Amino acid sequence: MSWQGHLLDTLRHLQPATVCALDPSAHELAGQLYARGQLQRYQGATATRSELALGIDALDRLDSRQAFELLAKVRTYVAPALLIVARRDCALDADAFRALGFNASFSDRVENVAIYHYDIATYKPVPDWLNANYWANPERWEP
Repeated sequence: MSWQGHLLDTLRHLQPATVCALDPSAHELAGQLYARGQLQRYQGATATRSELALGIDALDRLDSRQAFELLAKVRTYVAPALLIVARRDCALDADAFRALGFNASFSDRVENVAIYHYDIATYKPVPDWLNANYWANPERWEP
């Protein structure tokens, strides 16, 4: 399967109500699945909230600081879920994506393309110890 096919399958699976395309390539790809009202272009600080942001060429020609800032802004202000394509010459490596909370979704070694996914809903699972059983128990208190 190609990385474009993987992106389309992921979009079909996630079924977001609205998508924000971070670049023209993402807008063209998402346009295959979404109507005009469901799809918007990224307008920087004035972008409206969407359920998912999609970037294909968004990180091209950005240095690591600019790429980090773009992803952080989009993640915080535009969409709680992101799908990002990182090409071989991307300024961010796999460790940088992990540091931002992204998971590797797909890797195409032939075309040197990786797809990363971020979703705030699955970013950090609730640990076992975070429940009422481990909170203060007055019956166990010994003065």
